[in-house]
Amino acid sequence: MNEEDALVATAVQRVLKDVAIAVDVIVARLSAGGRLFYIGTGTSGRLGVLDASECPPTFGVSPELVQGVIAGGYDACYRAVEASEDDAEAGLRDLEKRGFTKGDVLVGIAASGRTPYTVGAISYARSLRCIY
Repeated sequence: MNEEDALVATAVQRVLKDVAIAVDVIVARLSAGGRLFYIGTGTSGRLGVLDASECPPTFGVSPELVQGVIAGGYDACYRAVEASEDDAEAGLRDLEKRGFTKGDVLVGIAASGRTPYTVGAISYARSLRCIY
């Protein structure tokens, strides 16, 4: 486990420029009145929901500013909602329900990088030009 943990810094270093670009895009969108959405499934989705839930008490912002969206809805935060990650259209629908717009920004979280729910949501955001 320690050997794997040691790989984290190197992995982050490889994408640090992309992270900086993403942060700049997010700051610009939030400054212009947009919102930040995290979207994912399973543990990845739970981490997005957790981070979003910490923003209001930590930074004194509205819960609407940073939102976590997880496949399978609220129940998936504390128990597995089987097959919810396989529905690419569900990610799009979940964003539409929250009023996701061109002025918002989406961060997709997926360990594999190919979860249909998350990829579907990202494709929708790209169609609106919400991802850099």
